[in-house]
Amino acid sequence: MLVPKPMGLSPSQRFRLEQWAPHLAAEHGIRLDFAPFESRALTDLLPKPGKVAAKAILTLRDFVRRSAAIARARDYDAVVVHREAALLGPAIYETTLAALSIPIIFDFDDAIWAPGQVLSQGVFSKLRFPSKTRTIVRRSSIVTAGNAFLADFARSNGATVEIVPTSIELADYPTVPEPSSSEPFTVCWTGSTPTLTHFEYARAPLEAFARQRRLRVRVICNIPPARPIQGAQMEFVPWSADGEAATLGACHVGIMPLPDDEFARGKCGLKALQCMSTGRPVIVSPVGVNLEIVKSGENGFLASSVEEWVTALNQLADSPELRARLGANARRTVEQQYSAETSAARFARAVRQALEGASAA
Repeated sequence: MLVPKPMGLSPSQRFRLEQWAPHLAAEHGIRLDFAPFESRALTDLLPKPGKVAAKAILTLRDFVRRSAAIARARDYDAVVVHREAALLGPAIYETTLAALSIPIIFDFDDAIWAPGQVLSQGVFSKLRFPSKTRTIVRRSSIVTAGNAFLADFARSNGATVEIVPTSIELADYPTVPEPSSSEPFTVCWTGSTPTLTHFEYARAPLEAFARQRRLRVRVICNIPPARPIQGAQMEFVPWSADGEAATLGACHVGIMPLPDDEFARGKCGLKALQCMSTGRPVIVSPVGVNLEIVKSGENGFLASSVEEWVTALNQLADSPELRARLGANARRTVEQQYSAETSAARFARAVRQALEGASAA
């Protein structure tokens, strides 16, 4: 498993490959061995401002170290590349694997080919070669994509594709009682530091709602938003995997605002799924896979304009019964369509297909 980061730190890895690994071993006879690109030293340093020389040295060291994992690839039935084999540079390692006739399963859950994606900003952005995604797709035996938008991209570049949704380990995300109705109406947003830009798309409706009612806004992230929501009680919770579900679920509604652009259309709805799994309804932008996950008025609300957001917030704030009904349906949606067990089975099918194709060749 050629993955970007050490275990337990990247949401992309955690809610896909790392989460599926126990199910794959127990239920499908597939063992995953993880080989992260980044050393812990580089992972700790990258989010810090400056220190360009130190980052460059560590990145180069980890790039060279990655070659050892490529050398071990012949010991395995197949190699999974999650997003990219190396943080920087073209698809050198993926091309090497393909030349060795080692089956490659390419797994990705974002529009990582988009040059303007938020995750590629910074001093090294020009060295990330987002166009290499097309090369990796073409070199792969099969692609496991997180949603239909990503799958269409892969198919347009000649790939065999299995859609495998980002998922929730239900045992780690039990239903959580909502706060008392006597407390301020509590809205929760969770995400990584780069996606704080998406939180800003909820600012106008939240500030409009705060002028009408008592509002608490909880932000779970590595850093707080640059500005508070005017009129609201702000609550910043530093992200931690420990107690993640309880912190997320202790709200009245979860939100997932997004712009309607190429990168956002590639998102796999994780923020919504996390909240829904705890029994909370969600309000989301009608972008990409959100349109498949959320059925407005059934397990949450889709909202585009400020007026639609405020209307949805008011409806949920007015009715504990509505919140309970939509929240129960939200949990059921995750159980039936987005559980780790279900996605692991789909991934196992893709692995078998890749191996059968290699045997036939």
